[in-house]
Amino acid sequence: MDYNYVRKKSAEVVIECNVKSFPINCFDILKHYGYKIYTYSELYAKNKELHDMCLSYSEDAFRSGSMKIIAYNDRKPKTRIHFSLMHELGHDILGHKNDTPENEDEANFFANNMLAPRIAIYYAKLKTVSEVAKLFDISSSASCYTAQDFSRWCEEVCNSGMHDYDRDLYSHFYNAEYNGFVYSIKKCEFCGANIYNSDSKYCINGCQPIEISIHRYPRLDSLSSDDCEILSRLENKWLYDF
Repeated sequence: MDYNYVRKKSAEVVIECNVKSFPINCFDILKHYGYKIYTYSELYAKNKELHDMCLSYSEDAFRSGSMKIIAYNDRKPKTRIHFSLMHELGHDILGHKNDTPENEDEANFFANNMLAPRIAIYYAKLKTVSEVAKLFDISSSASCYTAQDFSRWCEEVCNSGMHDYDRDLYSHFYNAEYNGFVYSIKKCEFCGANIYNSDSKYCINGCQPIEISIHRYPRLDSLSSDDCEILSRLENKWLYDF
């Protein structure tokens, strides 16, 4: 498999669909490419024969490229559904014509990179498989696979430098208001302001309820040059030691 080619194609989809925060909305992405989406339960109610055909083809999802239809098994866990949907999109984006083992592997790799781009893992400074699963809302098995490939990605970056598709992703996720790479955007539940790269439900603009205590992180421009250099060294060390 050409890993970099598949990563590049997934990066192009992320940018084209204007994904700005994780976890991604798989349904919006499929609609962007003109797909009509049905659940297996809907198919069963409308056309049992069609439902049985889809289910016999796959317990997870079925795609008709010519008809621009994707159906998925809504009885599966949410994380598996999202992976299956991006897997089917991968077949489309990668131009697969047959269900060969190689094509299945490529579609799996595409889905994994769509759900959790490696550069986003890096800037989120995730340390464990469970952290990867939580941020990107993927299964533990998908997170283990992601972590293994992240190590390969890190080695490639260390040896050969950033890939063009990673630079494109960085530019796409760079946020001038935050002054950095933004992988998560939420709305403050109290005032509606944007919250960047935080698990908190409330922003730090002084609007949070009094019982909520939020640690205020210093802005990067308030740090000394020595502090910035130390942070840079720690970040590089983290990259090597993941």
